[in-house]
Amino acid sequence: MKMPFRMSVMPSLLLAVLVSLAGCDVINLKGREPGEIPFKLVGVDTGACPMIMSIGQQRWNIDYFGFYLSKPEIRIDGKWQRVKFKQTQWQTPNVALLKFHNKCNNPEDANSKIVLDVSEELLKLSTNLRFTMGLPFEDNHANPLAQPSPLNDSSMFWSWQNGHKFLRLDVSKGSEETRKWSYHLGSVGCDSESAVRAPEKSCAFTNRVEFILPMTQLDTDLDLEVSVSNIVAQVNINEAPSCMFESPEVEPCKKLIQNLVHRPWIKWQ
Repeated sequence: MKMPFRMSVMPSLLLAVLVSLAGCDVINLKGREPGEIPFKLVGVDTGACPMIMSIGQQRWNIDYFGFYLSKPEIRIDGKWQRVKFKQTQWQTPNVALLKFHNKCNNPEDANSKIVLDVSEELLKLSTNLRFTMGLPFEDNHANPLAQPSPLNDSSMFWSWQNGHKFLRLDVSKGSEETRKWSYHLGSVGCDSESAVRAPEKSCAFTNRVEFILPMTQLDTDLDLEVSVSNIVAQVNINEAPSCMFESPEVEPCKKLIQNLVHRPWIKWQ
């Protein structure tokens, strides 16, 4: 007679323990903290190591893929409100770094999410999310030796004069002769005394890209998808030269920046 009684009260005891542990806090049974937004690559075999993307009939290894986001804002009742990123090794209050390529071989050096320092209730009131791909002038050209993480990532840095790589994509294709191609986007036309000095005014081409994404479903469990193929759309990377801190007025850089501005390479899943 005792066994049925013990089994019947166990769920009640478990619930009581959860409630007592939680107090006034909400238990997150979904494993996601408030303000957390994962980014997922689409059109990419993320199970391969290195990751593989398909462009037409060709398969390319993704040797490096990362980008900076900054200036997060949400719109409530038609007004934009500045919010912050939670401080982590991947985020300052104003800047976040996403790095995807290392997830298979060095996951500690990979990050595929942002975490806004906002409540779930505030997100539910939001109708839009806005952020910038790139870095503000003051962060981009600050002393590289005194930058906090993630701005101290040397693999995403170009020079004190030009600043950081806002976006870096390195791909390769193995065959009889290995083909490598890179897209490194950052500010260009920056005027300073030397490459180891910061400019005093904005560069000729800042090359920052702003995104405004709708948030109309009152859903805080949101994922963003990233399409690498949309970044390189209509660019024959098998033949085109790499674009690394080149003017956006010359090809293929012109088409690549147009893709970043006009194609939905970041959107809700």
